[in-house]
Amino acid sequence: MKGIQTAVKNVRIFRNGAIVRRQGKAELSAGDNQLLIAGASGSADFNTVRLYFPAGIRMSDLRFTYPKDEDKESTAVQEEIEELEKAIETYELQIQLWKENGVFTSRQDLDTQQIENYIGELPERLSALRKKITETKHALTKLRKRLDDLSRKEDDPLLSVRVCSEQEMTCDFEYVYHENNAGWQPVNEVHADPGQPVVLKSRARISQNTGEEWKDVAIALLSGNPSAYSDLPELGPLYLRIRTNTRVSAPRMMMANGAATAKLTKMELLDDAAEASDELCEADTEEAAVSTEETMTEYVLPGTKTIPCSEGTMADLQSYTLPCEYEIVAVPKMDIRAYMTAKIKTEDLPASFNGRTELYLKDVYAGSTYLAPDSTKKEFVFSLGREEAIQVSRTEKKRKTSEAMLMNSKNTEYSYELKITNGKDSEQTVIVRDQIPVSQDKTITVELLESNGAEKDEKDGMLTWKLQLAPKETKTLTLSYKVTWPKGKNISETTVGNRFCPACGARVSGSFCPECGTPIG
Repeated sequence: MKGIQTAVKNVRIFRNGAIVRRQGKAELSAGDNQLLIAGASGSADFNTVRLYFPAGIRMSDLRFTYPKDEDKESTAVQEEIEELEKAIETYELQIQLWKENGVFTSRQDLDTQQIENYIGELPERLSALRKKITETKHALTKLRKRLDDLSRKEDDPLLSVRVCSEQEMTCDFEYVYHENNAGWQPVNEVHADPGQPVVLKSRARISQNTGEEWKDVAIALLSGNPSAYSDLPELGPLYLRIRTNTRVSAPRMMMANGAATAKLTKMELLDDAAEASDELCEADTEEAAVSTEETMTEYVLPGTKTIPCSEGTMADLQSYTLPCEYEIVAVPKMDIRAYMTAKIKTEDLPASFNGRTELYLKDVYAGSTYLAPDSTKKEFVFSLGREEAIQVSRTEKKRKTSEAMLMNSKNTEYSYELKITNGKDSEQTVIVRDQIPVSQDKTITVELLESNGAEKDEKDGMLTWKLQLAPKETKTLTLSYKVTWPKGKNISETTVGNRFCPACGARVSGSFCPECGTPIG
């Protein structure tokens, strides 16, 4: 039995799942009517089904049902396909027979005129049969596509409902339910151009796998998901006691603000790309209308959209133009590469802008990174990719340990040489960062001997140089410090933060570089 057909009119899509609103037309007689309504997919949640009829109509006995085999339209279509397949076999057999009968070497019963007539008629006969095969195959293709569509939809449930109407009428109705096989994922982009404000773009990748195309549908995206459980959390008592175990726990690892957790791809900015922008520019797109609901943010996309049954359709949500300060930063102790960075006020960042982010520098794709803004800090700094024209190095020049007999102590003096070269044809400002250790024990002292005027943070021992480099200029910095501690004691070092291979610059979590195998001390 064929159900009443309905069409999707608007969809509110959660990050996982969607509320689908369909519309249909029902012909009702006075009294009770048994309706079968089609449209919902096999992944629709029956518990969420709602029907909306004009006032005065009552309904009952709501349930999902499935068509019986004898009622399926696909059965008749399958029979048509089988008949056409047999017709193709017949045409092919006729072509074979016409060719075989055209071999006259073993036949003595035909005169010359009959042979000439047969040979003259053969091309026309074969051409007609081949044309019939082609036409039949085209018809088969259409029927098989229709069979696939029917088979997919006939496996979907029909909504069975009893409707009572006081009079005979034809009326519009709406069919609403929660669909599990749909959702959207945020796609964040950063568009940067040194000297210009940074542009943040929020986009959405919408997907649905319901078996049908959502054609010309009003779409709204919701930032969250329906809660499976909405119980209010409760606090229990919190007790304190003296710890008897004196073992020191491992230090907690923290991520430095603005540190990228994904390795950027190598990128070179092409001059001709900039020249092309004089003729063509990126097309403007309509953004979503944003409203804040009680528990979520809703993005209403402009107009209507067609969302095919696929893994992804892109839509633009919002864009933000923010003041930005660009810097070239080098941390040679951790990475032999210099990076272009962007610094913006944390309070200017939209709350939704975190997680994986695609980077574009002068409209050239530069790779992806992971943004995790720290709301407790005033500024947020993130990398835009490697600045290849700035060369940096860090070389250990001295490590000497000696003993002070009168003080009953030992000390080690460290000395490093840092070189920074500007390979560009214009003056560049480069921020260089390094560090000296920080004592967490009053018996251990750290003395900074030489830093070439670096700005020092007494709390964490970080050193910062701000260098002005002329074109092709190289500057050399010297960092020296001395560590003193009681004789007979050993010092342990604890590093908090990210580590990079000094040879290739890859991020390192263990004792060896995962890319080049360099031992990491």
